[in-house]
Amino acid sequence: MYNTFNSVHLLILSFSLVISYLFLINLNPEKPMAKCGLIFVSNAAKVHNICQKASKYIQKSLYINLKHDNINLLPIISSQVVELYSKATTHCNNLDVRLMLKLRNPGMPINTKHAIDIVLYDSDLSHEIDDLKKSVKNLSSEYEILSLDLKDVSEQNINVDAIKTYEYVALGGTFDRLHNGHKILLSQAVLRATKHVTVGVTDVNMIQSKKLFELIEPVEQRMEAVLDFLMDINPDLEYNVFPLQDLYGPTKDDPKLQLIVVSEETKRGAIKINEKRRENGLPPMDTHIISLAEDTHPSRSEEEEAKVSSSNQRMRLLGTLLKPPVPNPNIPDWPYVIGLAGGIASGKSNIAEKLKNKGAGLVNCDLIAHDLYKPGLPLNKTLSKEFGEHIVTETGEINRRLLGSIVFSDKDQLEKLNRIVWPEVIKEAQRQISELGKKGHKVVVMEAAVMVRAKWYMYCHQLWSVIIPPEEAVKRLMKRNNLSEEEARQRIGAQPANLEQVAPANMVFSPYWSYEYTQGQIDKAWDHLQEYLKTRY
Repeated sequence: MYNTFNSVHLLILSFSLVISYLFLINLNPEKPMAKCGLIFVSNAAKVHNICQKASKYIQKSLYINLKHDNINLLPIISSQVVELYSKATTHCNNLDVRLMLKLRNPGMPINTKHAIDIVLYDSDLSHEIDDLKKSVKNLSSEYEILSLDLKDVSEQNINVDAIKTYEYVALGGTFDRLHNGHKILLSQAVLRATKHVTVGVTDVNMIQSKKLFELIEPVEQRMEAVLDFLMDINPDLEYNVFPLQDLYGPTKDDPKLQLIVVSEETKRGAIKINEKRRENGLPPMDTHIISLAEDTHPSRSEEEEAKVSSSNQRMRLLGTLLKPPVPNPNIPDWPYVIGLAGGIASGKSNIAEKLKNKGAGLVNCDLIAHDLYKPGLPLNKTLSKEFGEHIVTETGEINRRLLGSIVFSDKDQLEKLNRIVWPEVIKEAQRQISELGKKGHKVVVMEAAVMVRAKWYMYCHQLWSVIIPPEEAVKRLMKRNNLSEEEARQRIGAQPANLEQVAPANMVFSPYWSYEYTQGQIDKAWDHLQEYLKTRY
């Protein structure tokens, strides 16, 4: 009986301990990281090194607010802008960091575009935090507050010249996917302005020389991002953010503009602008030149630029999901069909082979069309009837080069060829896709040069597009097909432009750089696809 009593007692005790443990867990559940946070910092000289500390608590956006507001701090803040945003690229590249530059008096409200989920503060400000917290006007309903010990954060000894300020400041740029280099440029302009900042955002005709310009955001979206950032860092200034159509914009004839802020690589533009102002009888603007920020992103490849740039960001988008796939009820769920688009000589077939090596089934619509041209088949006879028997060789084959010279120089003839060929090709492609599915392929890639123009992506679950610069395509086509430059340009001009190929695409590839860089794009895309397909089983 004694042993029985002890056993029961131990059982009750164990059960009580388990219940107590579960109760404690429920009282202290692990909270997810905050999406957006604001940190109060007591000393501007600490700013450069707090990003990594704050990023442990925040997922998306981090606002940094300085307690002391004194015009004499401008040189320190100017230096810290460069340090902060440069280090943010390395230590917290996932965060949208924003150093607030408005010179505040105590008690003045702090407005932010994003709701604040967590308020962090330098432990040196513990006695002031209640007042500081009350100044934040956009707190979420369940915000947290947390002290950070920044005593171990080194304070920089900065010896810089006083900053000259101006009523009217101007700058310009592409501002695609606003990054830390842009933030340095914009912040330095705001620091030097006392009344108004004019920002030109390059429009379509000024971006076509940019690397992967086809992936640049619409100008309206870029303008909105710039204005949002400016209003967050100093809402008290006037801002004119406009689409920039040429190098000059209003800088050539606006007498109010006093300072232009440029980067090292665009300083020649400032020289030209001032030459134009002199021609128009206006005094030249002062120029403030900002050094380029080094790109210390851990994934930066040799093909990418050494500076922080939008070009690097666009290159890193290759092989990633640009827009989520939309369910297509008009085709079977399996196999999962990837439409692969790309112009002639774009490297589309090379991408298709790499995907085949990953395990995808492959249907080549261009080869299907070639096979349908064979002697004795209905399409062969139809083409000879419509375009003349002279396009048929002595062996009964369609002379594809001769047919090409006819259709690529005459839009009506090309459209007639497409009306004849396209229905037959897509019918055979769908048959082959079904057969590959029966053989066990979960993914089938349907490759076609006319994928976008024929809208065959309507028969696919996703569209992946392949692009290279048009000039590179001309060179490749001349070499591959032994064509003259005029013939190559004619054929490429008859196909959809890169922008048209990219517009409906879920993913984009560019085999313009090294073999390894192209393979990296394929690896990223395939890995993402496999994870996505797990959700469809």
